[in-house]
Amino acid sequence: MENKKSGELSRKFWYVLLGVCLVLIVFVGIIFFLFANREEEVIEKKVKGGNIVLNYTNNITGLNLTQITPTEDSVGMKNDKEGQYFDFSVDIDVDEANSIEYEIAVIKNERISTLSDDDMKIYLEKEESGTYNKVFGPSVYKSLKKDTKLGSPEGSMVLVKEKTTKSLKDNYRLRLWLSSSSVVQTGNYSVEVVINGKAN
Repeated sequence: MENKKSGELSRKFWYVLLGVCLVLIVFVGIIFFLFANREEEVIEKKVKGGNIVLNYTNNITGLNLTQITPTEDSVGMKNDKEGQYFDFSVDIDVDEANSIEYEIAVIKNERISTLSDDDMKIYLEKEESGTYNKVFGPSVYKSLKKDTKLGSPEGSMVLVKEKTTKSLKDNYRLRLWLSSSSVVQTGNYSVEVVINGKAN
């Protein structure tokens, strides 16, 4: 009698374990599917005679770093860990304009950020022939005292200013890290990437 009950309990245990494993496999499969099929988001700015489009594949238009710790520049500039960098592209369509001037800037999210601007390093790369090369930084966040002529708002920081007479598409990679010289050992920091411009 005891052996029979023991056998039933053993079977029940394996059924429960099998059920839990199947649920976990289905859950992981759904997460992977959603992550692999993220649609590219597009922010388009129309300027007289042309278009400027910012493309990205993320749920925010920038970087949101939490519980980061001090990092050497040499490490921060090459950090390719998931969530530690932000890839985006800028698509310029000159169309009927003679040229388009544009700026790529970042705006600090004051609500989320707990770290001082002086403690943060900002670094931007541009893809050329399949490799990313430095176009800005690493430098601390320095906010504008007033709006620029192209429309980057007060409080933002301009990383790139360009002028083109041809339509183009450029890929960029943004990285942020807490300076190794910071006396603060951990915290959060968040920035949004914005693009502004005008046609001539």
